[in-house]
Amino acid sequence: MMLSDMKENQSAVISDIENTTGVKRRLFDMGFIVGAKIYCTDIGIFGSPIAYRIRGSKIALRKKDADEIGVTLC
Repeated sequence: MMLSDMKENQSAVISDIENTTGVKRRLFDMGFIVGAKIYCTDIGIFGSPIAYRIRGSKIALRKKDADEIGVTLC
């Protein structure tokens, strides 16, 4: 399942991060690492951006970037 497929109020664990968009390093710096627990808090009206809580921070990603992150629901 991809991060962008999560519904509001769902929790998951990051299982994979693709590098096709060239933002893997920036995501890593923001705490998006394999094994990190992530919580979907808000989804924009048109499906983008999507806000997530990860490691004590709330971060919004474009759907395009969230499509590159694999997760496993918990």
